[in-house]
Amino acid sequence: MRYVAAASLLSACCWVESTAIAASTDIDIGLQALQRGDYAEAYCLWRPLADQGSAEAQYHLGWLYANGNGLAVDIDRAVALWMQAAGHGHADAQFAIGLAYTTGEGMRMDLDEAVDWFLMAARQGHQDARDILVRLNGDPEVALLQRHPELAGEDWFGWQARITGDRINVRGGPGTQHPVVTQLDQGTIVRVIGQRDEWYLVVLDGGTTAWIHRVLVTSTQPGNVGDAMKEGDS
Repeated sequence: MRYVAAASLLSACCWVESTAIAASTDIDIGLQALQRGDYAEAYCLWRPLADQGSAEAQYHLGWLYANGNGLAVDIDRAVALWMQAAGHGHADAQFAIGLAYTTGEGMRMDLDEAVDWFLMAARQGHQDARDILVRLNGDPEVALLQRHPELAGEDWFGWQARITGDRINVRGGPGTQHPVVTQLDQGTIVRVIGQRDEWYLVVLDGGTTAWIHRVLVTSTQPGNVGDAMKEGDS
């Protein structure tokens, strides 16, 4: 009886694995169809998988509705599909919901809700979500660190920068009217976690935060959000 039970279990495992492989293949074939503009094939491949609970299919099917690819634009349906996928922990779907809350498409505009969804995706490694959170931080209307003070201590949040001035003033707020809280030597590495106007919010040793003028630092990771933030201000 034990051998029969073991054989049955092995058979079930093989069926589940082959089903997962088939689903993954259909997702990829659907993406290829989407790229060549065959929206009907993509829909026909993804719809059954989405109905069966495939988060990846739900996510991609949501974009067909959102963009009107072969379908009437239906943002409500798109968001509903992303919600299903996000419930399975799909980071891209969580990010898409954050964008919807940011723009107010398919739901009310709500930056606090958007931040919560971006944060879910960011903590799964979603780079776009991480970049957006850094851009939002420093905006007094968002008050990100007030709602999530733990972010200052999370290494993924922000980007590394090197002090370029000989010995620079670090201030308690974004502007020269704020008091100097410390000074940093050239070459010191800090983590930039936000921006307001010309000033970067940085994490110092010990986990405290302060402000540095952006011309006094340079990114240690070329091509990251820090460079984009500087280019956007120039």
